[in-house]
Amino acid sequence: MKKSGVLSGFMIGLGLLLTGCGNSFDYMPDLTEEESRLIAEYAAGILIRHDKYGGRLASDAQIAAWDEREATRLANVEELKALLQEESEDSSGDEEDGHDDSASGDAESGQAEAPFEGIAAFCGQEGFQISYMGHTLCDSYPPEDSEELVFAMDAAPGNQLLVLQFMAENITAEDRELNMLDQNVRFQVSVNEGRMDGVLPNLLLDDLSSYKGIIPAGNSIPLVLIREIPESEAAGITTVSLSLRKDSGSATTLLE
Repeated sequence: MKKSGVLSGFMIGLGLLLTGCGNSFDYMPDLTEEESRLIAEYAAGILIRHDKYGGRLASDAQIAAWDEREATRLANVEELKALLQEESEDSSGDEEDGHDDSASGDAESGQAEAPFEGIAAFCGQEGFQISYMGHTLCDSYPPEDSEELVFAMDAAPGNQLLVLQFMAENITAEDRELNMLDQNVRFQVSVNEGRMDGVLPNLLLDDLSSYKGIIPAGNSIPLVLIREIPESEAAGITTVSLSLRKDSGSATTLLE
């Protein structure tokens, strides 16, 4: 609060200085156009660094990290948009041909149900281990108090969001890229041994199905998959199964 007051006072004074407002400031020296521009740029730099997160003054390293993360997010968003558009066009083509991939069995599609050896192994992500951590139920995701409200999802009336939580760990001694976005793996979830339904497409930064980013050696990050379910079904979840499908085959595992 003290920093905010000091900075506010500084900016008000600076504004009066630049505009030359009032006779009280007649003693101040006249500024050239170049000097005024430099002072304005300096003030703008202070404002950018002030109170970005919780009233803290950000360091140059933090600002650089934010800029790098924003650039990565925008790149991921563009890639995900292209992928969703491609999947939408493929689905439209299947409907026009009278063919429904979800209704056809593995035998008809030529796919084989493979023994499940882990999410990372199935997705070809060598050097990673992706573990299931549990689930939560909510009306919206991320929570309103989250600092990651780049994209938010709300459940339809009468439904809830089933958020499956995972931990992706780099188990190697070197920094590696976890690239789930380019694997074209389709995730489906079954609750209480019911029908397998696809997870919701989204632009979340922590979505397992579309994540792409560098994970430092030995570090891990939380990721999620989200499916919408009726409130009546959410009241008594006993089992959760996950199905993974790609062009070369499929696999299913019981998460809980």
